[in-house]
Amino acid sequence: MSLPDTIKHPETFLNSPAAGYDGVFDWSWTQGALGKGRITPMDFDGVIERKGNFLLFETKGVGVPIPLGQMYTFESAFKLGCFTIIFIEGKLSPESAKTWCASGFKNNIKMDRHAETTPERMHNFVAAWYDYADKNPAKPVDITFLNKRIKQLEETNFNLKKIMEDAVKELGGLVHWPA
Repeated sequence: MSLPDTIKHPETFLNSPAAGYDGVFDWSWTQGALGKGRITPMDFDGVIERKGNFLLFETKGVGVPIPLGQMYTFESAFKLGCFTIIFIEGKLSPESAKTWCASGFKNNIKMDRHAETTPERMHNFVAAWYDYADKNPAKPVDITFLNKRIKQLEETNFNLKKIMEDAVKELGGLVHWPA
């Protein structure tokens, strides 16, 4: 099977297809569209949503590190406060795991390394998350503060432009702002 070059570890990929695996999608058409870095699309190995709370699963073989770009995505999701993330080592069954728990769940614990686990322990953790999510719907993100801040910045920008125009005018010049 020919794999696109966006698959970073082809041998591992072919030896451990994801649940519900339905083929390989070639993302190479995104290259060059996402800035000058080496950004490529990623996936989550599993996602569950319950009342605005999210449980993400990321699985790797034992000792296989998660790429830095993928970790940036997990960090950003976690900071939103509604994502609990389980990092599992063991591709067929959980052997070890670390968890980052969303605000309000399990005291917001954020483990820095994997600990041994079993499928039963993972089952119990997921059941506890579901119970928490079911009883604690996530609050919608309030963006009114962003709208207020944008308005403040627009006013500041207008005032600064006026000051600059007046200063340049005093020197005999004229400012032409791009449209």
